[in-house]
Amino acid sequence: MTLHGNTRRALIAICFAILGAIYAIAWFTPAVGLYHDDGVYLMTAKALAAGHGYTIESLPHAIPQTKYPPLFPALLALFLLVSQQTQWLKLLPLLCAAGWLAVTFRLLRKMGATANGALVLIFLTAISPTVVFLSTSLMSEPLFALLGAASLLMLLEDRPWTAGALAGLATLTRTAGVPLIVACILTLAIRRRFAGALKFCATAMLLAAPWFGWSIARAPRDPYYGAGNYVSLNILTSLPANEKLIVFARNFLWLWISPTELLTGFTSIYALIATLLIFGWCLYVRRQLLPDLFVGLYCLMLLCWAWPPQRFVVPVLPLVLWMAWRVITRVRIQEAVAAAVLIIAGAGLWSDGIRVPGALSAGALSPEPQPADDWHEMKRLFSYIRANTPATSILVGNLDPVLFLNTGRKAVRGFAPNAFGLLYAERQQGITPDQVSGAILREQADYVVVTPDRDFVEAPSFHSSVQALERGGRLQPVPIPGLSPDYRLLRVQ
Repeated sequence: MTLHGNTRRALIAICFAILGAIYAIAWFTPAVGLYHDDGVYLMTAKALAAGHGYTIESLPHAIPQTKYPPLFPALLALFLLVSQQTQWLKLLPLLCAAGWLAVTFRLLRKMGATANGALVLIFLTAISPTVVFLSTSLMSEPLFALLGAASLLMLLEDRPWTAGALAGLATLTRTAGVPLIVACILTLAIRRRFAGALKFCATAMLLAAPWFGWSIARAPRDPYYGAGNYVSLNILTSLPANEKLIVFARNFLWLWISPTELLTGFTSIYALIATLLIFGWCLYVRRQLLPDLFVGLYCLMLLCWAWPPQRFVVPVLPLVLWMAWRVITRVRIQEAVAAAVLIIAGAGLWSDGIRVPGALSAGALSPEPQPADDWHEMKRLFSYIRANTPATSILVGNLDPVLFLNTGRKAVRGFAPNAFGLLYAERQQGITPDQVSGAILREQADYVVVTPDRDFVEAPSFHSSVQALERGGRLQPVPIPGLSPDYRLLRVQ
């Protein structure tokens, strides 16, 4: 980075101004619940705030919430006690993201990065379209990333009690905190700091173990929200041997391409090859026990999970970038490094920018280039359901949490996604009409709600299943004046 002082400061100011505008637009979009997970978090937080316990109240028969750990919904419940305004609630993940980037700056400096280098890595992380989306939606990744980075920082500062407590809290945010606990314990043991390892382990387990015990004891049998869903997504406990190999191989390729995809939104075979060569060379030239051990164990967990890993790489993205940065900055041609950073930053900002028009028109930000569901159309659909259906009605829809939150009607998803069939099989095996029909009969549902669900891989097969039931006379369309044909309400016959 050979830019002179004034030019450099002006460039930094322009970049951060553009980035601030993108985050502001994303934060001010009013939609909540269009990504399913954020709807589940909000629904669970409302149950906690109302004193109804850690439950999923949207279902016809409420069940314990054992799918997601409780820390993020509990913090969100505290925000709900103050206000239920969307922007106020979105302040929680936004503050967590800001704290994560600040703590990560200190962590990178502790691991040997220069101030300028740490700033570059923080900026590259912040421009990621997925980071922008997660930081301005009711998602738990920013809180998990903050706690994980803080735990690693405390470990490097030789504070095992604090590091263990933060790792335990990270696990209470996402179960992906388990690799963090294992990595920290192994790091201390390798360095022969066994007393510190015991202190860390005791504190982390004291916080995390009760959640695992409670969730196992209370695990419901619901096909989507129950423990069986996690078991079916883990290649260690499910799938035949050939399917395990397919999942592992596909995740391996997705994992290697994820830094490029997260930073720029682009994917190609050339990006995959370049990433393999760059990171392979960097890990060969210089290795570092922390964070390499944690990132390695974390990525190994993602490889065993039957779901695309790109989104879940976000909490460790700055650490992944540091693996390459600590070696690349040693090359003699610093101008080439500066040019590469500017190209990546420009691509990231452009990828963010193309999402802005869709967010402004639809009232929602999408992690994908295409616009998310139109929040204005969703509100018209919700208003019609509230005004024209009995309060005891049961709805079936892909976005069951958001249906319950905005209509007051109990709702079920109607299917449990077959991750391997949808994402890994040569011939896609999606949701069948029998699955949706079975959910309708089992829950005695009254209506089926169809929305575009552009961010969902399950959407096409769910829509085709609904259309098949409609052709068979099982569902009858309900005409709603002035509503886009992409948003539909069908009555069960």
